[in-house]
Amino acid sequence: MKPEKKIFHSKVARRMLMFFMLSTFIPVSFLAYLSYSESNDMLLKKAHHQLAAVSSSYNKVIYDRLLLAEQVLQGVRANLINGSGMFEADNQLIQRIRNLTLLRSDGSTKKLLGELQVIEPLNAAALKHLASGKTVLKTQLNGVESKILFLTALNADAPEKGILIADIMLDYLWGDPETLPLDIGLCVTNEQYALLFCANQPEAIDFVQPLKQIASQTKGEFYWKDNTAQYIANYHEIFLEPQFLTPRWLVVAIQPEVDALGNMARFRTIFWGSVILSVLVILLFSMIQIRRVLVPLEKLIEGTRRLGNRDFATEVDVISADEFGELATSFNKMTVQLGAQFKTLNALSRIDREILTGLDTGKIVRYVLAYLHGLIKADFSAVAVFNSDAPEKAVLHLLDIKQKRIGTLDYDISSHMQQLLQVDSKGIWIGRQTIDQLDLSQKIEPALKCLNRLFILPLSWKDQMVGYISLGFRTPPNWDQKNGQRIHDFADRVAVALFTKNREELLLRQARIDALTELPNRFLFMEQLQKEIAQNQRGERRLAVLYIDLDRFKMVNDSYGHSIGDELLREAGERLHGCVYEGDTVARLGGDEFAVIISELDSEQAAQSVAEKIIAVLGEPFIFNSEKNVLAASIGIAIYPQDGESIADLMRNADIAMYRAKEKGGNQYIFFEENMNAKVNKRVTIERELRDAISEHQFVLYYQPQVEPKSGLVQGVETLVRWNHPEQGLVSPGVFVPIAENTGLIVDVGRIILKNACTQFRQWLNDGIQLDYIAVNVSVKQFQQPDFFQLVEHVLEVNQLPPHCLELEITESVLMDDTEVVMAMLEKLKNLGVQLSIDDFGTGYSSMSYLEQLPFDTIKIDMSFVRKIQENGEGGAIAATIAAMAHALNKKIVAEGVEIQAQLDFLTQCNCELIQGYIYSRPLPADELAAYVRENHAVVRGVFSEQRPQPAIAAAAHSGVHV
Repeated sequence: MKPEKKIFHSKVARRMLMFFMLSTFIPVSFLAYLSYSESNDMLLKKAHHQLAAVSSSYNKVIYDRLLLAEQVLQGVRANLINGSGMFEADNQLIQRIRNLTLLRSDGSTKKLLGELQVIEPLNAAALKHLASGKTVLKTQLNGVESKILFLTALNADAPEKGILIADIMLDYLWGDPETLPLDIGLCVTNEQYALLFCANQPEAIDFVQPLKQIASQTKGEFYWKDNTAQYIANYHEIFLEPQFLTPRWLVVAIQPEVDALGNMARFRTIFWGSVILSVLVILLFSMIQIRRVLVPLEKLIEGTRRLGNRDFATEVDVISADEFGELATSFNKMTVQLGAQFKTLNALSRIDREILTGLDTGKIVRYVLAYLHGLIKADFSAVAVFNSDAPEKAVLHLLDIKQKRIGTLDYDISSHMQQLLQVDSKGIWIGRQTIDQLDLSQKIEPALKCLNRLFILPLSWKDQMVGYISLGFRTPPNWDQKNGQRIHDFADRVAVALFTKNREELLLRQARIDALTELPNRFLFMEQLQKEIAQNQRGERRLAVLYIDLDRFKMVNDSYGHSIGDELLREAGERLHGCVYEGDTVARLGGDEFAVIISELDSEQAAQSVAEKIIAVLGEPFIFNSEKNVLAASIGIAIYPQDGESIADLMRNADIAMYRAKEKGGNQYIFFEENMNAKVNKRVTIERELRDAISEHQFVLYYQPQVEPKSGLVQGVETLVRWNHPEQGLVSPGVFVPIAENTGLIVDVGRIILKNACTQFRQWLNDGIQLDYIAVNVSVKQFQQPDFFQLVEHVLEVNQLPPHCLELEITESVLMDDTEVVMAMLEKLKNLGVQLSIDDFGTGYSSMSYLEQLPFDTIKIDMSFVRKIQENGEGGAIAATIAAMAHALNKKIVAEGVEIQAQLDFLTQCNCELIQGYIYSRPLPADELAAYVRENHAVVRGVFSEQRPQPAIAAAAHSGVHV
């Protein structure tokens, strides 16, 4: 049977016909449906818009009529009041009110117009509404007719004395139905959806139920169906509650959907008929075109079936001058080429499977050599694989043709070979003379001597050379372009495999080796530690973990830059590696932290010896750019298994011991002890409770007077903080302030202290407590906050305090970091007018240069120097020197921690302007401090005594931490 006769029996023909039908019918039908739906929706939206406008307009009309009726009723009320109870009905009243009744306070009624009206007793809310001078609206439903009643009090101040009841004229309120739209029904319901009025609305239509389901909003639209038709509607709420103390009414505009859509039914018939006719015409032309296309296609299909059965000899016979003829010619050429390529593709796919699954480069190379030998028939075949870490070295895979096996050998790539590989990435042919100059391994020289031609093809992928292929021939080979392309295809596959293998090894190395120091990183260190623990568990041996942190590294890194810091870390890693034995592990965990695993630990002395060696070598100067940088190391040591049997326990305990070494000044090693865990847990508990203390405002402030020693007058106070712990009571700052400093919580604590201290100082001033200033300590981290200056400004502004009333006490450690930033901040505070004081002078970074440069007003002599002053006056040399130096720089002196008379006398002789200590007073709560200052000022000024008060030595009566 000819293809032309069986054309429509073909599945392809039927699918193409179906495709044409669907590709025509679907978009046409979709567009038709969209057009029809859009027209339908547009008409419905227009109808809803009209209904919404009608309901909204009628809503306003009804509300305006209610207001007008209320005005008429208010006029009647006014006439009754002004006319001493006389009533006359006028035109406006008669047109709007059909019945008017006066309900007296004794319950009797008087008919003023029409029939008497009776109402139920009013509740308290209605009476309150009437008392405000407003009108109450009530509805009464009596069968078919409803009543709309207005209630208003004759006297708003005493609504119980008389209430006017007005029955609103319904024709007035609803209007003439003839004036309403004839094609739209209008209804009004009360809050219980009972009908108050309907116009142009068949009574058989019940819209109440669908209205209840959607009427939660002030307006909206809905639709419903009854037995005969479908309706659309819009409603709009009349908001009566504020004016008339009655729940809302709803105005509902209704229209049958068929009226809204108009002539849509006729349009639908014509429209869909046109669509169907268009589809039939397109179907006819599609069948004609399919017949013209499918005959040559059937022949090509038959040829494809033969090709699927690996029949590459039979050609497709299509005589045509169009694209089908070109396709048949190309198909026949492709069939010939496929036969030649089939074996090559199978071989390449096998290599691809090896790359994707095992990535066994040796297996891939051996398979390529075997295939190339079968394809090219070369007398010498070899593949060289470069060493990724040392590119000048390679492994040569060599095919032994006689014994039909592949051997491997290591050899060094000569410089001559390296130059040849750079000549041409597509390969190079060399002759006999050049072969002799290659300087290859002696093991393969016999095989090369008989060769006259050698082809060398570099194996490269992504600009990385990973090896090369070499093929040798005794006689000139019969080499066509296709064979060359096949060799390049195999070369690319081998290059991909070798490159992928190198990349995996590199990634594995990068994931486990620190790039800067080339030491194991944290991941590899943990892996090695796990292995060591497992081995020691089997052998019941011990090991040590040394956690090392470089002291002063951050300062060097910040001062000289990251490049010097990197060099320092690299050299530190080399020094550490030289401190351990073979089999031990040195790793960089990150930053300036290193760790060491000492395997097969004989005794703790062995770990101690390694730690001492590390401290010694790291303590030697690091010289960069002709400058010496001296570091130190803090080392924590944990022993397995006594200090932990898991990785987490060993690392945590070594870390704890390391931090203990840093706390003790660094440059030392400390073995972990169990009590360290308790201290750490205590610190964690205090930190957690500190956070609660900040949020729950558990801090209380104490104040210690600063007294002018010659007059005995209290000049100011220093603010001291205590933690009012809910369980432990008052906690000394020495317990929680260092932890707050380390965790950064001191910023929030300091903010609370500054705000509360200034607030208290303002309260003292308001109470008449005469003090010149209040001193507040500022921590290093608080001073470094970018918004610290704004905080000071804000606190002073809120409490309306002059800036000189606030003195900020800053420790010397603030001056050690970022001097320029510190200088700028101090200048801003000084320009603001705040007083500045150096706290605990002489215990930190004391320098005459910064005393001259920085705008400090006061220097506080630390109590450690004050306590050295003995009863006989000796031991005060340092305090006297500090005082003299400060006076030479025009700074005031405050001596803190003064407890005995000898100390006071000595410091007075040194012209110390202010004395602070237990000799005058311990730190006091705010109320006690106020009483102390009042008494002090009274005594000094001679109110109670003409003599100067002698300081009471409070140290004998009080005990506590002087903070």
